[in-house]
Amino acid sequence: MTNLPTNPHPTRVTSAPGGPPAQQFYIRMSQPRWTRILLGCNIAIFVLMTLYGILVYSDWNGTQNARVLVFFGAKVNILVAQGQVWRLFTAMFIHIGIIHLLFNLYALNALGPLVEGFFGPRRFLWIYVLGGIWGSVASFARSDALSAGASGAIFALVGAATVYFLRYRENFGERGRAIVQNMFVVIGINLVFGLSMPGIDNWGHIGGLIGGAAVAYGLLPRYRAPATLHFGAQPLEEESLPSFEWLWVGGHVLLLFLAIRFISAQYLAG
Repeated sequence: MTNLPTNPHPTRVTSAPGGPPAQQFYIRMSQPRWTRILLGCNIAIFVLMTLYGILVYSDWNGTQNARVLVFFGAKVNILVAQGQVWRLFTAMFIHIGIIHLLFNLYALNALGPLVEGFFGPRRFLWIYVLGGIWGSVASFARSDALSAGASGAIFALVGAATVYFLRYRENFGERGRAIVQNMFVVIGINLVFGLSMPGIDNWGHIGGLIGGAAVAYGLLPRYRAPATLHFGAQPLEEESLPSFEWLWVGGHVLLLFLAIRFISAQYLAG
């Protein structure tokens, strides 16, 4: 995963809807609070899995022990189909081995502040969780292997960043266009790498990417110029559309529910 600029300070844009051409505006970026919490959760669960493997199975590689993975909530298709739907969520916080964990920690630390900075903490969390579950659902539908990891949710952040900077690429000038290009390179490299290596849940990645982009599309911040203009740079005002956002999130929850019901029925019938 390629590192990205994640400056938490105000990010300048060249113009804004309704503003005079010479006026300069900037976007106030949110602090990456949920990114830090998620990083901590992934590390804590990895430590707990390691300790559990040692204490229960005398296995120092407990995070690679199938019994430990199942106990902590990895995605196991037959169990999901039989009603343990929560595994599609818990699998997002489980990692199989230290390399798997470190790779995803690096990717989350690179992408999280960027997406959370521009979307804000609430929208960021919706994108991460719902996009990650879309990744788990795609894996449930297309892959029979036991799987786990934050990769689906991280690909959801890639999708969200791509949608955001495609929408506002002109406002950010060269930086915006460079980030869009960077996102496409990241997507291409990771998908090619995933398809060429065994043991990688490519459907989880693809589902997370598409799901994250779809969630982010309805949660894109809408900006407007300040009501009162003064000399010098000013922060853009953000339009508040809470009802629409809740409906958008609720629509994704409903679609996920229906998809899980349908896939479970097909799995059990087969």
